[in-house]
Amino acid sequence: MLSRSASTPSTQVSHESCSGTNKPEKCDHQDAPDSTADGALGMEEACDGWSEKNSTPPAEPIPADSGYAWVIVVCAALNLMCTLGVVNSFGVFSTYYINYIYPNVSAASIAWVGTTMSLFMLGGAIATGPLTDRFGFRLVSLAGTAICCVALLLASFTNALWQLVLTQGVMFGIGAACIFSPSVSLPAQWHEKRRPLATGIAVAGSGAGGMIFTVATQEMMDKIGHKWTLRALALILLCVSGSAGMFYKRRVAVPRGGVNLGAIAKDPRLMAVGLAGFMVNISYFVPWFYLPTAALKIGQTKQAANNLVLYMNAGSTVGRVLAAYAAMLLGPINSIAIAYVICSVLVLVVMLAVKSMTGYIVLAVIYGGLSASFISITPLVLTNIFGTQAVTTAMGIMNMWCAIGVLIGNPSQGAIYQKFDRPHNSFMAMSIWGFTGLLLAACSYLLLKAIIIRNSPHQHL
Repeated sequence: MLSRSASTPSTQVSHESCSGTNKPEKCDHQDAPDSTADGALGMEEACDGWSEKNSTPPAEPIPADSGYAWVIVVCAALNLMCTLGVVNSFGVFSTYYINYIYPNVSAASIAWVGTTMSLFMLGGAIATGPLTDRFGFRLVSLAGTAICCVALLLASFTNALWQLVLTQGVMFGIGAACIFSPSVSLPAQWHEKRRPLATGIAVAGSGAGGMIFTVATQEMMDKIGHKWTLRALALILLCVSGSAGMFYKRRVAVPRGGVNLGAIAKDPRLMAVGLAGFMVNISYFVPWFYLPTAALKIGQTKQAANNLVLYMNAGSTVGRVLAAYAAMLLGPINSIAIAYVICSVLVLVVMLAVKSMTGYIVLAVIYGGLSASFISITPLVLTNIFGTQAVTTAMGIMNMWCAIGVLIGNPSQGAIYQKFDRPHNSFMAMSIWGFTGLLLAACSYLLLKAIIIRNSPHQHL
């Protein structure tokens, strides 16, 4: 039911209408995809087998769009601000580690701290669906906060790089996974009329965190050193994320057997979304990593070059909210496909043809805003397809695709730049890499649209 608007409340479906009077256990009627005036996936798809057999039908859900629904949005934004803020501020730590703590260690080796952090945050999200089904959003989120805090504290006492990889990288990534996926998917469960806007506001917290935590981390590193900075970040996460997680709760109950992970993973629609996530993550970071280097090549100061990352974070923060309005106006799939076509052309043209700081600033702001569509709209798309009960599991599987993209993309970008661009003082290979990946991400969403149209010819997307 990927419609232009999620403004119509979901239609309640009886057990009999879904699966017959003899098989109520397979009907997950409270989680059936919402029906709208623009068309629905259809009642037959509401009982696709996403719920495990022999499960007990869920209780009546709490009404959506209540005042508490906005409490969930604020808490999700705070959690994403802290989690993604720490992840995005790793560049500050990386510079410090390379120049002062491990000057004799290669930058590629140090980069594994940040790579494992992102890899386990995204890859570990596949377990958050079953965990939230069993223990609830609150306990999973609070456990993630505790793991993140312990990871940062342990990292502050390390003396070897491999210890940092295990603590600040792997352990923090696992904790972040327990916070990230539930925080992205929970607002959609609590909202129907303003679901795109609620999701956009929640994920905007991650963009704000990228700006706030990067600046704060740099200030703390200069004044109190990296060890006490890690401890201060642990305290911030404990206070902010710990408090936000206390307000998490599920609106719609799940069957005792949970949802069918295998059925969702093999769904062609999720495969299309996962492919888009994979393509985004192998190419998304090209401007983030190499646009500052391009600015240095034209004679800009280090501070001016680093400010481009802040411009992208600022554009991303605003873009995640504006993407919600674009989704309501154009439809979720249409808006995200258009956004990534524009991003791919911008990366190719600006990084190849433009040699001015003004052009780089324009690219940073527009790219930051449009590329944010993926994290803002994807939860909405998956909620519309799989319903509010199964969306956390679907998000976890999709994030696993993203993790593979990160694992392949980041090292590949470094190798491509080192071999093809650095010797010639150019960014041609990186521009082509970024253009290709982002364009294929847009094509993957068009593939999703084709799959849905084939199954539901009258669907408006």
